[in-house]
Amino acid sequence: MVQCFESIDAAAGAKDETGRMTAAGSLIECLAALEEGFQMSNKGETSSEAKTLGMKFLSPETTPGLVQWAEIFRALEAVKPYMPTVAEFIEFAKQKFNV
Repeated sequence: MVQCFESIDAAAGAKDETGRMTAAGSLIECLAALEEGFQMSNKGETSSEAKTLGMKFLSPETTPGLVQWAEIFRALEAVKPYMPTVAEFIEFAKQKFNV
């Protein structure tokens, strides 16, 4: 999991498109490993107490279990008050990636 955060930081701090793409590739590899672990630990079942990650790195084709988990987690009543609005998330992303 630490590698995923390091990949995000590397993408944010990259000086050029090549650096960003290299970091994005590392992040995708990390998410694939998370997906594999998720599938193995849950045997394909999704807990009713789970949900959100949802960036464009997650897709139903490559990380179906994580996408499903993200959707369930985001819908939990206990989580909703803490989820950022789209505007808040965009502002965070702009600051994180200096755009």
